[in-house]
Amino acid sequence: MTTPAPLLRPVPDSPDPADGARGRAREPLPDRTVGRSAGSAVGPLLIVVGGVPGAGKSTLLANVAADMPRAVVLDPDRYRRRIADRLPSWVPYGAYRWVAHTLHAVATVLNLLAGPRSGRPLLVHDTATRERRRELLGLVARLCGWDPVLVAVDVSLAEALDGQLDRGRVVQPDEFVRHWERWTAQRSLLAAAAGGPRGPWSAVHLMERCDAFGQVRDLVRRRSVVVATSRPEAASAGTRAVANPCAA
Repeated sequence: MTTPAPLLRPVPDSPDPADGARGRAREPLPDRTVGRSAGSAVGPLLIVVGGVPGAGKSTLLANVAADMPRAVVLDPDRYRRRIADRLPSWVPYGAYRWVAHTLHAVATVLNLLAGPRSGRPLLVHDTATRERRRELLGLVARLCGWDPVLVAVDVSLAEALDGQLDRGRVVQPDEFVRHWERWTAQRSLLAAAAGGPRGPWSAVHLMERCDAFGQVRDLVRRRSVVVATSRPEAASAGTRAVANPCAA
């Protein structure tokens, strides 16, 4: 693989030292809805999980789906697997990548426009490096009754490249460079807004890959609607074992 690293600028650190240095354990996310009064109603939760290719978004969402069956999880990787199962093994993913992402985009729009009728939390995979598309996604979600929260998975260049190799799907260098440069330009703004509102988002959270699953799971649990027919023993069964993306 020809690495695009020489073409890339390093991601700037957070301007706020309290945001946490890389590798430091982070505090649990505050249980609040930023930008609303304490007594105001809060709509069902929409979490957009963003990050550059290889950041671990699909792994995080797969773990959430396995650990929290009530959550609605939308990820193009699910369509990729379904299509791959129906095609000969020699057909490369690049040949039908557009189909998987188109189906994912359609499913995302339909779920957003349908609104939070079921009360189930919705989690959506998106690179979130395209600022206008990201803000439009948050705005549409809010207009449709969702309470949108952005979670950006923060990884280094080496981690992103290694993540692509680990999953067996490497983004074309030119395309990855565009994602990385947009992420580099936006990371400082997201870091400055971490924990608070930004644009249509009720809250923006910038978190490392090792922390992301536990933090997102806790956020969904605090905001999930409890089904009256659920059994107490099921709720106390404990957390299912999930893959740790940062395990040695």
